[in-house]
Amino acid sequence: MPVDAVVLDEAEKQFWQGLWDTACQDAVVDLGIDMVRFGSVVAAVVAEEHGEPALNFVLGAGAAGAIAHDHLPAALTWMERHDVDFRVSVTAGLPEQAAAERWLESHGYHLQNGPVKLVRDGSPPRFSSPPRIDVYERIDPCEDEGFGDPLAESLGFSDWASTFFLDLPGAPDWRCYCGAAGDEPLAYVAMYLHGDVAVLALASRLAGELEGLGQQAVLHRAILDASAAGCRAMIVAEAGEEPALADRKSLLLTGFEPAVRSLTWLPLARVLT
Repeated sequence: MPVDAVVLDEAEKQFWQGLWDTACQDAVVDLGIDMVRFGSVVAAVVAEEHGEPALNFVLGAGAAGAIAHDHLPAALTWMERHDVDFRVSVTAGLPEQAAAERWLESHGYHLQNGPVKLVRDGSPPRFSSPPRIDVYERIDPCEDEGFGDPLAESLGFSDWASTFFLDLPGAPDWRCYCGAAGDEPLAYVAMYLHGDVAVLALASRLAGELEGLGQQAVLHRAILDASAAGCRAMIVAEAGEEPALADRKSLLLTGFEPAVRSLTWLPLARVLT
């Protein structure tokens, strides 16, 4: 599908802002959780997780104003003060992509290939929800204490980072789902609606003969609701890595397509091996 990189980039920044905003206050204080916006560029840290680029990152590095108005240099100066391993994500197709990459290279940053973002149009699902799987929308944080753990794991976060997801059910603009076979949870989706774009994270558990069906069931519901809400596009959130193989397979089966690459830049002294 045709991709408007600017629209998708802004929606993804709002997804991450929503996660950082819902972290419990104790974790914010104890772990140094913070996110700052410098014009078109967003910088996020978890200071106590100084070796985790999944949790320490800069988004929007190629957005309008990133170089022309010094938003990117300001964000990187702020990041460097925290002494963490961080990644800089540059989405292909943004208006200042080339200028941002020249600046990063000239300041000692090293390019690594990032994941290809998976995108789908906002049409209703073109597949049936699998039988034997029930999908429940979570509208209260107390409904499912296990909701956050698999989603944090799917993004490569540390165990404690389920705090980012625990209060999402029922929050404005968020839709949260669990797919289960009887009492056995199989898959989860947390989806953020920003204008006419839906940004989602998918997570699943090992399911034996039901492998893939839980993911397809929650994706069917998420796609249905995003379409009904008027979304024209859906994008899968990533924290610098591709989705797990089983989840990626389900995403492709349900209509998501590789659309745009996210290029990852690292400070030279912190290049990952």
